[in-house]
Amino acid sequence: MLLSFADYQKMGGTLLEPDFEKLESDAEDVINPLINFFYLHKDIDTDMDKERVWLVQKAITLQIDFTSRLGSSTPDEMAKNDVKSVNVDGTSVSTGLSPLSFTQHGVYTVALDYLYQSGLLFRGVRHAETT
Repeated sequence: MLLSFADYQKMGGTLLEPDFEKLESDAEDVINPLINFFYLHKDIDTDMDKERVWLVQKAITLQIDFTSRLGSSTPDEMAKNDVKSVNVDGTSVSTGLSPLSFTQHGVYTVALDYLYQSGLLFRGVRHAETT
């Protein structure tokens, strides 16, 4: 788990604890592939780069709160709930922007901004990491 409930609350998270665990796990499921599973091999609690840790945990917090408001926490759930228009007996109703307009790869675009700042979304030549 990359984010404890206590850290989630410190980051400004708004959920109650019973709802947190599933949404945190789902947030990790969409964020981990983007950051190349960086914290699969490195303990987030011992990472010396505290700014990177804060940015990743803030991104997870934003993703959790976004999916909570949306009512969908996985990309397939988001796609199922992505109804922009309905047509019944000649009457059409359109909602304009859909929730998917605010995501890329199932990740809330604001959370992506934090991940970009962490440096974990950039790919290039690997370098030796200092510990």
